Amino acid sequence: MNSTIKTVTFLPEHTDVILPAWNHSMGSILPIPTRLFKQNTTHERSFCPHSSFAAIENGEVVGAVIAKKWPGETVGYHPGEDVGWINFLFVKEGWRGKGIGGQLLKEAEDSLREQGCARIHLGRDVQHFFPGVPLELTESIDWFKDKGYQAGEVVFDMIQMVEDCQTDLSVPQAENFHFRRGQNGDESAIILFLQEAFPGRWEYEARSLFERGGTAKQFVLIWQAERVRGFCRINRPEDAVIGSNVYWSELYKGKSVGGIGPLGVSTQVRKSGHGLKIVKQAMKELKEDGVEVWMIDWTTLEFFYNKLGFEKWKQYLQMSK
Repeated sequence: MNSTIKTVTFLPEHTDVILPAWNHSMGSILPIPTRLFKQNTTHERSFCPHSSFAAIENGEVVGAVIAKKWPGETVGYHPGEDVGWINFLFVKEGWRGKGIGGQLLKEAEDSLREQGCARIHLGRDVQHFFPGVPLELTESIDWFKDKGYQAGEVVFDMIQMVEDCQTDLSVPQAENFHFRRGQNGDESAIILFLQEAFPGRWEYEARSLFERGGTAKQFVLIWQAERVRGFCRINRPEDAVIGSNVYWSELYKGKSVGGIGPLGVSTQVRKSGHGLKIVKQAMKELKEDGVEVWMIDWTTLEFFYNKLGFEKWKQYLQMSK
């Protein structure tokens, strides 16, 4: 790295320099608003200040890396003590090709390793920006391969314009099952369902959503008697927590955007077609909210969503070291 460059611990005020530079360079394909950046970095419990750095030249921030590691305290979910994530890595235009990115990555990796991490994923963290390296960034993929990262699965986002939808969104109520949007007071039933059917990240994210001001209205639910048997989260950019399927909503400025997912149904109702029905109900609810663009993120279920008119949009290569 250039001898005039030094690295320092990443501080919240570095955001004011590095984020505008990111959006100047990358905003046409991957725009990140300030509220989203803070939510997913310094405001996230897994943000690792000991492993996140800014590169400084003559007082100017010219690059940054954000790393994450799950905190040690018990929060009802833990992906493993030996796992770390690179959430964000960027070097400003005019400073690339000088070894700055490589030095930032190495310092983050070394720090995570010292804290017991044996594996590092690019993205995929809780409150991630990317579920992998965007395929648009072909040079970045080659660069990470040179740094020892191995390629895995390609995952993708999907999209559909409401005005182009040809799907009948009516959802007839099935015998013993009722499809409806969540209501205030349903939060405990949602948590109970996730605790039983999907313990782990989805349960943690729902708990975190409610703790930060989200409500059961951000879920479409399948009910059987008094029990939830399936869920589908619905998101808007203005929600208390910005959901990952509406991260790129600024690409559709002037249009109202809504996100669908994740979704899951209990073993009692699988292979009954209820999964498709709950997504249709989610589409209907968002349409009635005035949404003009539906978005789905981090999936491989192309055939499933194609049935409802969704098309593959952004793609990401999962990479780990």
